[in-house]
Amino acid sequence: MGSLDIIKRLKARLRRSNPRSFWEQEYESVRAEAKWASDARLGFYEFAAEVLPRESLKILDIGSGFGFGGRRLMEICPLWRVEGFEISRAAADHAVIPTRCGDLLQEPLPSGFDYLLLVQTLEHFRDTRDVLSRVVPAARRGVVITVPYRGKLNRKHLASLDESCFSPYPGASIQLRRRVYEKDSSLKTDMRVHIPAPSGNRG
Repeated sequence: MGSLDIIKRLKARLRRSNPRSFWEQEYESVRAEAKWASDARLGFYEFAAEVLPRESLKILDIGSGFGFGGRRLMEICPLWRVEGFEISRAAADHAVIPTRCGDLLQEPLPSGFDYLLLVQTLEHFRDTRDVLSRVVPAARRGVVITVPYRGKLNRKHLASLDESCFSPYPGASIQLRRRVYEKDSSLKTDMRVHIPAPSGNRG
C-alpha cells in the first residue's frame, strides 16, 4: 500500500461525515437518478412510512437527494407534505420536492415540521449522537430513522448501529426487518427507529 493510500484511509477514519464533495460526485453520476428512484431505495421510505399517522403532516426528509423518497411518501398518503434537506447542490437543484441545500453539521434545521426523517442517512455520520442531538429537538412530533442493522463500516458507512445507539431515548420504538439485497440476493437486516419528540416540542 502506498503512502497516498494510507493518508486517504486515515482521513476517512477521522472525518465526521461524508463531505459535500462526496455527495456531489454521487449525484452527478450517469446512473444517479435511476439508483435513487429504484424500488429498493423507495422501499426504505415505505418501511419508514409504516409508523407515520395517516393525517395531515409536515415532514422534513434529511438527506433527501433528488426527493424521490419524499414523493413516494406523498403517494402513500396525500395528506402528507414532504420537503427535503440535502447537502448536495446537484441533487437539491434537480429535486422533485421542495428542497433546501444545507449541511446538517453546520447549519440549523428548518423549523415547523411534525416529523423529521433520516432514511438510510444516519450511518453516514461518525458521531450519531451529535446528529440526533440536532435532529430530535427540531421535530414537533417525532423522528423516524432507518439504518442498516449492525452494518459493516466502509468508506460510505461511518457508523454501525444497533439498539444500544438509541438508549438515550427511552421512548423510542425499534423494529427490525429482513430483506433480499438487490445486488447479490443476500439477506440484509434493516432497523427502523421511531423517537417521539420531547413533550415541550409539541404544540
